[in-house]
Amino acid sequence: MKMKSSYLFTLIITVIIHFLTSQTSLVYAESQEKTPLHIAQQLRQHLAELSSLSFNFSQRTRGQLSGRSRQATGQAFFVKDNDGAKMRWDYQAPERQVIISDGNELTMYFENLNQMIIAPANSLQQDVTYSFFTSKRSIEDDFLVSQGLDSAEAGDSLADFDVIKLSPKSPTSQIKFIRMWITNITQIKRIEIHDTFDTITLLNLSNIEENSLNTVDAEQNEVFFSFNPPEGTEIIRQ
Repeated sequence: MKMKSSYLFTLIITVIIHFLTSQTSLVYAESQEKTPLHIAQQLRQHLAELSSLSFNFSQRTRGQLSGRSRQATGQAFFVKDNDGAKMRWDYQAPERQVIISDGNELTMYFENLNQMIIAPANSLQQDVTYSFFTSKRSIEDDFLVSQGLDSAEAGDSLADFDVIKLSPKSPTSQIKFIRMWITNITQIKRIEIHDTFDTITLLNLSNIEENSLNTVDAEQNEVFFSFNPPEGTEIIRQ
């Protein structure tokens, strides 16, 4: 179950990476009605213009198959350079996990299992969620974009956020829907993922920094966006 949840979580993190690599062009008029689709398109444009993104995160996962609620914390780093987009996802608690994509390979290291899984980065193309964010398709081609919260769910504590809901159109997707809480300066503060196993993963972001990482030093990036596991780690290639 740990491998399944990490795989699904990695799919959603690629939302941010491939928003960064998108070349979408959008002119957003302030007088235009602020619909959920316009909010999603504005977010896509904002992230596409960034060269780097980093943040701290706290994650909570709950569901019938996952048992009791699980929590985790860590940091994530994203860089877009001449070679494309790269990510590093460091889980610090309750146990160490490292998820890295250098654009060519996806590696997932699990300290408690003493395992590292290596797969081609393009292997995620089989999932509609990942496929959309790596392509130049419009968001409405693969998702129904709607209001994220109804009046019963919304409250004063959410007044500073726009909430949108992305529902995959493909019945083969492992994701039921994704909800995103977006600030008035177009930053994602919360992501909520509902999958087909009725598992809910809630991700809260903090200490968000944009364009603060080095995107010029290719050698430094190559070292940072790679991982050498401890001696004796079982390597599984997929």
